[in-house]
Amino acid sequence: MNHSSIKWPHFPLLTRALLRAMAIVWVCIFVSACATSGNPPALTSAAQQTPQVQDTADGTGANLAPTVVSYPEYKDPLIKFNRAMFAFNDVSYRYVLIPLSKAYRWATPDPVETSIGNLFYNIKTPIYAINHLLQGKPKPMGINLLRFGINSTLGLLGLFDPAAAWFDLQRAPSSFDQSLERYGAGYGAYLVLPLLGPSHTRAVPGLFVDHFLNPVPYLVDDPESTAILAADGFQQFAHESSSYLILREKSDDPYVFFRNLSLQKVQRDAEYKQ
Repeated sequence: MNHSSIKWPHFPLLTRALLRAMAIVWVCIFVSACATSGNPPALTSAAQQTPQVQDTADGTGANLAPTVVSYPEYKDPLIKFNRAMFAFNDVSYRYVLIPLSKAYRWATPDPVETSIGNLFYNIKTPIYAINHLLQGKPKPMGINLLRFGINSTLGLLGLFDPAAAWFDLQRAPSSFDQSLERYGAGYGAYLVLPLLGPSHTRAVPGLFVDHFLNPVPYLVDDPESTAILAADGFQQFAHESSSYLILREKSDDPYVFFRNLSLQKVQRDAEYKQ
């Protein structure tokens, strides 16, 4: 039986697919742990004042008190590729995705937009639960499974979030990138991904494995499954897109600015986990 014929509840086929994904998981853990350093990039001073942006109800963003963004002495081994990809993303964002995002947010009432986000989060529960299992974290794994059961029933297939509203079971997302980090795989090098934006080399196998853990390709045929995955990515981008132009306009070198924001997040996350 080919991949496109896999339908719920064909449990044997779905189980084999999950087993293949789990095998890929452990191979990626081994390769990434051997190939990369566990140290986050070091940041230094030489700061620049930039605005902190908060999303607003009208989707335009608002300037708040300035925050300091440190410029690191960071060796960017992939800078030629990264700058080319950043330029491609920048044009795609400004002339295609951001206008579409504004139209989407204008046409979609806030409660509907929230329900769409809830639905996609609920669908992706296996990604979060399996990665928490890999990380040896049974509590957040259990929370995700409880949330899935509650929201799939009381929440009408996940359109609503009674698990959080009624039972205080808050979201606990996770990714294979975090699982790799849990097993000592380092950040690697800064990397700009097409359309996805700032990332790092450790995230690449993470994206690959998380895709295999996503139930959508096993429940829906192509091209519908690809369209659903694209819609998920777009609705996430639309929710976060309003600050991009504001930040871009305030920076002398947008590539360096967004790179430093990404590296700061890596360092902040590393310090938080210590």
